[in-house]
Amino acid sequence: MTRTVVIGLDGANWDLIGPWLEQGDLPNVKTLLESGVHGESHSYIPPVTVPNWKCYSTGKNPGKLGVYRFDHLDVKEHEYVFHHSYDFDSAELWDYLNDEGYTTGVVNMPTTYPPREIDGFMICGGPDARQSEYRMLEDTYTHPESLQETLEEEYDYDIHPKPLISSNDERGEEVDAIHRLINLRFQVAYDLLEEKEVDFLHVTSFYSNTLQHFFWQEDPVYEAWQIFDEHIGRFLELEDTNVVMMSDHGCVDIDNLVYINNWLIENGYLALQTSVDDVLRNTGLTKERVLRIAKTFGLTDFLAKAVPDRIQTLVPWEEGVRGQRTFEKIDWDETVAVANTQGLVYLTVDRDDPQYDEFRAEIKGGLEGLKTPEGIPVVEQMHTYEELYDGDHLNKAPDLVAHQTDGIHMSEATGVDGIHHDTGRWEAENIPPGIFAATGPDITETGDLGQMKISDIAPTILGLMDCAVPTDMDGEPQPIFDGTLEERSPIPSPHGDTEAQEDDEVRERLEDLGYLN
Repeated sequence: MTRTVVIGLDGANWDLIGPWLEQGDLPNVKTLLESGVHGESHSYIPPVTVPNWKCYSTGKNPGKLGVYRFDHLDVKEHEYVFHHSYDFDSAELWDYLNDEGYTTGVVNMPTTYPPREIDGFMICGGPDARQSEYRMLEDTYTHPESLQETLEEEYDYDIHPKPLISSNDERGEEVDAIHRLINLRFQVAYDLLEEKEVDFLHVTSFYSNTLQHFFWQEDPVYEAWQIFDEHIGRFLELEDTNVVMMSDHGCVDIDNLVYINNWLIENGYLALQTSVDDVLRNTGLTKERVLRIAKTFGLTDFLAKAVPDRIQTLVPWEEGVRGQRTFEKIDWDETVAVANTQGLVYLTVDRDDPQYDEFRAEIKGGLEGLKTPEGIPVVEQMHTYEELYDGDHLNKAPDLVAHQTDGIHMSEATGVDGIHHDTGRWEAENIPPGIFAATGPDITETGDLGQMKISDIAPTILGLMDCAVPTDMDGEPQPIFDGTLEERSPIPSPHGDTEAQEDDEVRERLEDLGYLN
């Protein structure tokens, strides 16, 4: 029987790797493309790791899942929360494969923590998974639980790189740590595929996209793709194996940085109160400075444990505050809207209030008319949530969502002067176009599929493995295999009715990596 392996590469797109393919530097990726099919898989907007990995595995748009980004700005309850795996209201690809009698393995996919039981194995991945140095039940990141001990004893397994990269000045051990993790992910995935003999395997590399954010096409990213190519070659050599390569979104180099909350402040939609963050920043005490000193003297882990989380959150970044701290500074009586990174705007006005449409139209029109100092529109379009999503969870959707112009990065940070800046912490920003390629015994087509949606991948894999496609998936199977497709009724969500929980560790990690800037 033919098995299927899906290789997920966070943030990969053809423009990123095109020059290396032309130079012959990625021979195994080239073989994959030339021997099968390939296309451009587009993410949902915003093009972010969360929720798009789940859009892949469920075949659904975010409106059916109830999650639109890593974090959720609850402007009604004034709560700033991070999502975990149980917040996604849907069964996934592996649930349907299990239901059809196939065994499955999932390695390192974001949004899978805490782990849950499947017929096979699951290893949760960054940036959301937790790994404690102590053996604590709540920090188990594998199913079955015994697999975690095996990984740590036999592979010295880590979920997160140590030290964690936080700027593009860090080109030594921080980059080496990510390259080590990439090798580790693929080695574990390959070994478990052979040892457990599962019918389906998914493996993700997440932190490689962190390198892309900080370095774009520079050597750290090129070297990561050399590692990818080597491991892809190993999977291509396996007999009776379909190999799929895909990504959750793509990326592009940044030309302009736009502080969207500063725009809301200048236009009277957002009001902030002065806080201790402002005082600390004015004295020169910033997270960047503290991190540089801590890494120099090897004190990063010590400070993370010794300094209470509440104190750590008070220290601002050089560009000011963002995320939870911005949320805590809001003067709610004087605020109409607040935004987070990549242009998700939440209105404080109820949607049934007569002023809602007026305020939303004003903000939409203002941001669509905003241009950089060079005259480049900041957004292609500010979408209303109704234009992008459908499903049972639109009450959690942002009221407006930016489709950023390529080369623009919208930051939620407040504290710097003005709206426009040339540079920030990142060199590259996410964009919707990603990659899809597939080859193997059951792939009966070759050539370019053109554009597809990330939600098309799950029903395509189900069809490839001769499984029925659930009727509630938004995606459409791609024509890459022979056979007749059947439909089936959906499996209920394995998570039940849960609420998002605040997690200081996840928030701090995402801040360090720049995902909340």
